[in-house]
Amino acid sequence: MMDMPRHIALQGSYNIRDLGGYVTARGTPIPPRRFLRADCLHRLEPGGTDHLVGEGLRCVIDLRTGSEVANAPSLFDGLTGVDYVNLPLFDDLSPTALADAGAADLHPLVPFYIRALDTRGGAVRDIVTHIARVSDGAVLFNCTAGKDRTGIIAALLLGVAGVSEAEIIEDYVLTEQMIPDLVAEFLSISRANGGDVERYATLLQSPADTMAKMLSHIREQYGSAADYLLQSGVARPDLSRLQDRLYGG
Repeated sequence: MMDMPRHIALQGSYNIRDLGGYVTARGTPIPPRRFLRADCLHRLEPGGTDHLVGEGLRCVIDLRTGSEVANAPSLFDGLTGVDYVNLPLFDDLSPTALADAGAADLHPLVPFYIRALDTRGGAVRDIVTHIARVSDGAVLFNCTAGKDRTGIIAALLLGVAGVSEAEIIEDYVLTEQMIPDLVAEFLSISRANGGDVERYATLLQSPADTMAKMLSHIREQYGSAADYLLQSGVARPDLSRLQDRLYGG
């Protein structure tokens, strides 16, 4: 069991969470403060970065695009003692650009996630390889809301550890409970810019069925999360190293 809170509450961020505590295929929990998922980190209040470093943070992988990073630089870029790297999961792609509204029976995020897995294997390989090579302390990966890009990577890590699909889905759904204020801010900006607020609101959801369908796609097309990563180019030694860290080694 976790002996420390999974949610790390810091002013200026909403969705910093620990993957520690989920039970792996070996029956052991993922150790706490090794793998952190997060939303935007550029608005952390003073002391926020120090707090995370004090929790053991040693590496930050920023999944945002180069333009997002330029517009809102991470506070960890250049911070002493932390390896910061920008490894975009997408280049200039977004849920709005990728979502296929043609399938009326699917939530629009479903084809987005599936297409991301099928077309961005090289980016996933680079991200997961970097995570796997962090040998000490915590690695944190984040995007803007900590939901889509971060959610895909978190699901893959949990899948590699053999965490149950029910808990992987639960971890994904939890984001929607964490970010209502952030969602309200995004929608307000969209409304002011004349955007399609109703459609955008749909893309800011975290429905259980969306993650369930993504996991089903991995299972049907690749075999497992580990198989997917291997097919995407993650080296077996890196995958083994990652699994050891997830299992508590």
